[in-house]
This record gives sequence, C-alpha cells and structure tokens, in this order.
Amino acid sequence: MKRLYWHYKKITLELKYFCNVFRFLLLKKKSYKNPIVRCAHPGNLVPDYERPVCFFCSYDKNSTIKRNVYHYLSELKLAGFDIIFISSSDTLYDADLKKLSSLCIKIINRENSGYDFYGWKIGLREYPYYPMHRALLLANDSVFGPLFSFKDIIARLENENADIVGMTDSLQFHPHLQSYFLYCKKSVSTSQEFIEFFNKIKVLEFKMAIVRKYEVGFSQSLSRRFKILALYSLENSSSQIGYSEKPKDLIDITHDLWKPLITELKFPFLKKRLVAKRKITIEEISAVLIESDSNYTIEILVD
Repeated sequence: MKRLYWHYKKITLELKYFCNVFRFLLLKKKSYKNPIVRCAHPGNLVPDYERPVCFFCSYDKNSTIKRNVYHYLSELKLAGFDIIFISSSDTLYDADLKKLSSLCIKIINRENSGYDFYGWKIGLREYPYYPMHRALLLANDSVFGPLFSFKDIIARLENENADIVGMTDSLQFHPHLQSYFLYCKKSVSTSQEFIEFFNKIKVLEFKMAIVRKYEVGFSQSLSRRFKILALYSLENSSSQIGYSEKPKDLIDITHDLWKPLITELKFPFLKKRLVAKRKITIEEISAVLIESDSNYTIEILVD
C-alpha cells in the first residue's frame, strides 16, 4: 500500500509540474528580456588568482542585506575565497556597498530576472578573469550558514576525487548536484563545456523549469566529461542516518533530513525555505544548533 502511495505521489508531482508549465505559458504575454546590469563596483580587495573565486547571488525584496548574508560572505572570505557579489535587489544602498567592498573584489547589481543561473552568467561575463583563479564556486543566499567552521573547506573540496563538488545531491528528475553550492575545479571552469552551458542560459521565470533545465542540466551536461560528487550525498547520508520513509527519488535531503544532517553529520547549512515554507520555528532550530555544538547564533538567523 505504501509503495502504491508513493507511485501516485510521483504521478501527482509530474501532473502538477506540467499544469504549472501550461498555466505559465498561457499567462505569459511576451518573451522576457535579458536582465540589464544596473551597476558594477570594484571592491576594496585585490584579486588573488591563487584563491578560488566565488560568484555569490543574492536577493532581498526590501533591498537590504541581512546579517546572515554578511556572515556567510565573511566566512567565505576567511576560508580563502575571492568574492563577486551579484545582487538582483532593486538597489544597493551606500551603507551596504561600503560593507560589501571590504569583503568582495566586485559588486554587481542587476535586474531581477532569470534566477541565480542567469545571475551567475552575468557574473562570469562581468568578471572575465575567473579562468585565472584556482577554482570557481557558485553559491547563493538560499541558506543560513555556515553553521560550523569553514576554515578548511577549500582543502576539503580540492582533496575530493571529483572535478565538481557540491554539498548535497538529489535523485529527483535525474541524479544531480543541488545548485546552492557548486565548487568547480579549474579544469571545469576553463572548459568549453562550462562556457557553452552558461552561454546557452536564457531567462526562465518558472522556478521548476529552472531546476529541471539548469540545475539538473548542469550536472547532466558537465558529468559527461567530469566527475561530480556531493560531500553529503543522499546515498551515504540517508544510510548513516537510517532514513527510509520516502523513496530516494522523492527525498530532498536538505528538507527531509535537516535535523540529523546537522546534529549527526555536522552539515554546515540550513535551507531558508524550511523556515519560510515549512514553518520550522526558531526555538526548534535553536535546539538543533545547541545539540550540534554549532557556533551559529540565533541573533544571526533571526535578523
């Protein structure tokens, strides 16, 4: 009976997706234009090509940069990343520009269209020196963290026997790395496959289409030549935690396993969507952070 339930669940999800696609196409009155870059400012930091460069996408409906974002950027800088900050908020205020300049080598503000993949495309175009860097990280502000020390993260990523290393993976639609954290070694970031993938990115405004075409597509297209790996893979993590409630191709590891991931496996991130969509309380998160001995404070999270 349980097997039958999950079978119908998959069919329902597929039908919901195609209904949403149809509704989106019906309501779409004109083709979307490519977002323009409103401004690009140099940061106060000088690029160091021995360091990997991080293209960090961010958005806030009130055009403010929250404390949790500054914390993440600071930890990336301390870990050894040069940072290109790509904002799709309506504006960047002078106070934020000043703070960002002390953390970044470049700050870009663009129109809010095309989600993060188009943001990364703009970042790669606006900072053409990225192939000179040691490696490249694609990241965004969809997570709280890092919840634990990040100081050795570059060494850990570089030492993995893979060309592209993500934090987590998924079997939904097709096996792929989840796109909130994608570390690409130099062999990848300088490859024709990488360049062609981002050259072909267009503006899509339907989120699940972005997931299928670009998040899944990134792993599909690049894995033909390069080895990909997740530090907290679904296979290993679910086995260690002993989770077997859902079929693996329906599990979102960052949602379904968020508590044991943090408390047992010291996973360094918490998806913001958990708080927004699943109504996880601050008290519940606080208890998990205390149990896991995280150095991430509730004051950073609730800002």
